[in-house]
Amino acid sequence: MKFEGQVALVTGAGSGLGAAIARALAAEGALVVLCGRRLGPLEDLAKSLGTKHLALTCDVTDESQIAMAVDRTIKAFGRLDVLVNNAGIGGWVPFQDTSTEFFDNVMATNLRGPFLCSRYAWPHLKASKGQILNISSIAGSSTFANMTAYCASKWGLNGLSETLSTEGREHGIRVMSLGPGSADTDIWGDVANTDERGRMMTPDQVASLALWLLESPRNVEVRKTIIENFASPFED
Repeated sequence: MKFEGQVALVTGAGSGLGAAIARALAAEGALVVLCGRRLGPLEDLAKSLGTKHLALTCDVTDESQIAMAVDRTIKAFGRLDVLVNNAGIGGWVPFQDTSTEFFDNVMATNLRGPFLCSRYAWPHLKASKGQILNISSIAGSSTFANMTAYCASKWGLNGLSETLSTEGREHGIRVMSLGPGSADTDIWGDVANTDERGRMMTPDQVASLALWLLESPRNVEVRKTIIENFASPFED
């Protein structure tokens, strides 16, 4: 198994893409630290994966909770090899109606959160020559109406990924970004109908792409990967 003996911390692991990525890593032998705002789903997932995994409450907008999650990871397992910055929020709001509070919350979750998680994980990833995978979006390389905050956060996340990739190389840390198109998760709420959801990627499909990147040879550096659906619900 490719990740036998390695420790992976996944944010937003309670559902959707995060849960699917956590399952994929665990299936390849990783010890997974499941982080999210709601402890119940994380504990349920940890139980389904086996007792060796760790479930932690961690809101990535709270720096103290991030610091505690990384500290508990090191205390529990003694190392950290993979950080998956997956936690994210969205919303469909016309620009004129985008409140400062909403914009700040999206940026705090989708951009500041990965920055903080990466910063606290950095010394441990230097020690293990580890990896960071940031889960971005096709909205980080394209723009869509009524998604000002979300697009801005994901474009910023891609910039963060590229910068960390450049700086991390000298320390043996590989940093990559995965930007999937539409995936069938709860982030859509009632925005997408059944037919539109049927054209989306499943969380397991995105997780397989994430695993492919993390398993790729270390002399290969894929800074940014954009995966586009054949048919997108954004299209007319």
